Amino acid sequence: MAAQRNVLVMVAMEEEAQYLKPYLQNPTEVTLRGIPYAVLRGTIKGVQVDIVVSGIGAVYAASATSAALLQTTPDCVLSVGCSGAHQPGQGVGDVVLGSEVVPLDPVVVERAGASRLSGVRCSMTEKATMSWACDEKLTAVAAEAARRVLGPGPKIEVGRIGSSDAWRQSPDLITKIATAHGTLCEEMEAHAVAQVCHTFGIPFIAIKDIANSELEPTGVQLEPEHHVVPDEVQVGLNAAKVAAETIQALSAAA
Repeated sequence: MAAQRNVLVMVAMEEEAQYLKPYLQNPTEVTLRGIPYAVLRGTIKGVQVDIVVSGIGAVYAASATSAALLQTTPDCVLSVGCSGAHQPGQGVGDVVLGSEVVPLDPVVVERAGASRLSGVRCSMTEKATMSWACDEKLTAVAAEAARRVLGPGPKIEVGRIGSSDAWRQSPDLITKIATAHGTLCEEMEAHAVAQVCHTFGIPFIAIKDIANSELEPTGVQLEPEHHVVPDEVQVGLNAAKVAAETIQALSAAA
């Protein structure tokens, strides 16, 4: 008999977690040391799933992911939630599956004032990592899952995801970053989750949906000052659908 599979799902906000909760069978709240919110544990088609709400940003995401990996034994980690568009033609609810996650915060500001990405490294003698690769097999499973569960409506793309603690509202800057680094969207946690997973040797994927676009703004735009996400903006809804379908596919493959 095959051993039960375990999946860790990392989200930043309760507003994203709410769309995953209905998929869980026999949900219970558990406490893991170092994680500020209760972890929701249940099963999806026989796969044990822990949903961790980390808090917004890299430090919260890295610390919560590390804490979870020290106290659980997942087969893989899914970073799930919302993002901002980096390409024209992307609409709210479109889905981006990460092939790589590009950390946009580590930069060198040169003497003349220009800046460039410097990548991530543990020491000065180490070659910098400019992006964190998502697991190819997981990405392929998620792409098939997205097509099944979303149908012909929302756009589904596989590519590079930018990740940063900065909230960018300048269309010119967003276009500049997307052009320079080939990013399809940006969010605030996946680079931290990816780096921790790389350190622990755990397969990882980022599943994000578009919550707003500064390039082609429509409807209600998310703002950094929002203390409550507007009801009209269903942040992470389609990402949750794809994540749940991906987990079900992993169950079938076990």
